[in-house]
Amino acid sequence: MGQLATQAQNVQMQAMNPERDIRDMVRSAWPQIEKVIGGNLKPDMLLQYCISSINREPQLRNCTPVSVLSCFMQCAALGLKPSNVDGLGQAFILPYGNKNHKGGQPDATFVIGYKGMLKLLENSGIYAQPVAVYEDDGVKLKMDAKGTPYIECPEDINLDADHSPDKLKFVFLSIDLPNGNTYASYMSRKDLEAYRDRYAPRSKYKGNAVTGPWATNFVEMGMKTLIRRSFKYLPVSVETKTAATVDETTPDYSDVLAPAIDDAMTPAIDVEPAQEEEQPQAPAPQQPEAQPEPSSVDVKRSEMIRRFQGLGVASDAEACETISKVLDREVKASDELTEAELDKVLGQLKASVKEGE
Repeated sequence: MGQLATQAQNVQMQAMNPERDIRDMVRSAWPQIEKVIGGNLKPDMLLQYCISSINREPQLRNCTPVSVLSCFMQCAALGLKPSNVDGLGQAFILPYGNKNHKGGQPDATFVIGYKGMLKLLENSGIYAQPVAVYEDDGVKLKMDAKGTPYIECPEDINLDADHSPDKLKFVFLSIDLPNGNTYASYMSRKDLEAYRDRYAPRSKYKGNAVTGPWATNFVEMGMKTLIRRSFKYLPVSVETKTAATVDETTPDYSDVLAPAIDDAMTPAIDVEPAQEEEQPQAPAPQQPEAQPEPSSVDVKRSEMIRRFQGLGVASDAEACETISKVLDREVKASDELTEAELDKVLGQLKASVKEGE
């Protein structure tokens, strides 16, 4: 094998080593990572979670290491354990690509399971258990005089009822709130299928068929969707509400990992001593020009972005939804804000964090 072919093979082997890239990023950027995930995980445990998940889900090797690590950081920031590790179903790191990814490797996707949604409710002191009702259960859905739904169960339970996913009738959720009130809601099978058809990922290789957890765990995804919808009506923390916005997305912590990305992603080419050739001395590099100091607007914009990311908001579009509500006007990009508007948004973010503590 020629020298160039050997070098090319070395490049390919190193480029396809996500475990090494993730290890390098964790080691180089741990202080920044720790600020995102808090004290929920130590670096060696975060690495072990990533490597174990890649071993159990080999297709994660095809995803960008930055997106895989970002998904685990999101998991840790919310205090959830990935099912790839413990099998409990709180959260999933899945290898299907983000549809907005521009070429190259796909991005891993962060998905919260229904048990993870329940855990987020528990973090706010709210305990709930959704119920899946099937066609032959004999359970009836009714409403009281105030329009609050409730279920009426038969005296004798049908132990032989078919609980196959295609026999699901509806999912139901009832919660007794600390103030004595009751929250109750439901979604019919038709409602769930409409939601799935609108939001579930599809595979162009399988005739645009639904793929991912909606294809393999329809009932669990239905219960999760019902729980997530309840967040807007319940006294949950800011972090819990923010979690709903990052579900089923690819978190973007590339700026947190930026100091380590170049080193981790740049493949090294090993040349044996016998193959080394004397290289002409390169001219001394020119000194870079001094960079101007960032303006106060730039500083405040950077702080705003960091605070949004600390809350788990993964994109500028998501941030702009909150900014638009704060400023009472439509904002399409955060870089269009004036300094006065940045001050107002930062003040609201700081107040929200204190309120959620």
